[in-house]
Amino acid sequence: MTLSRRVIVAGLLAIACPAYAQDYSGSWTGTVTDSSSTCKNIVKAAPGDYRLTFTQEGDQLTIVPNTSLRPYWGRLEPARPGHVQVRGTYPEDGGLISEDVTVTFTGPDSGEGQSAWRWANAWHQCGGRFRFTLKKTE
Repeated sequence: MTLSRRVIVAGLLAIACPAYAQDYSGSWTGTVTDSSSTCKNIVKAAPGDYRLTFTQEGDQLTIVPNTSLRPYWGRLEPARPGHVQVRGTYPEDGGLISEDVTVTFTGPDSGEGQSAWRWANAWHQCGGRFRFTLKKTE
């Protein structure tokens, strides 16, 4: 293979294989700015600060709130750099909470996002949503 073909092939591989150069791993503070719920007895994400741990391996991102230690898993989206959606499901008050969280990183140490969650058992269901900002602390 000639040198020019090698350069072209290397360029195409660089375009086709996303490089997740930005590693978001570390300690973060999430500040809930707006929260609403239709649940009477379940309070989730009241406005205020929450400590979070992010662990990234390639395009996979795990977010663990330090208060609950419940992991949320997702993948960075190659078509939308800095964007990730994570999901968590866990038992709470005799039912299950399923939560979808969308995060948009606005820089290497900041971001914003929103969550939509639903609690349900065999007879009842309710849910809510909240918005938050992110700031990397370590």
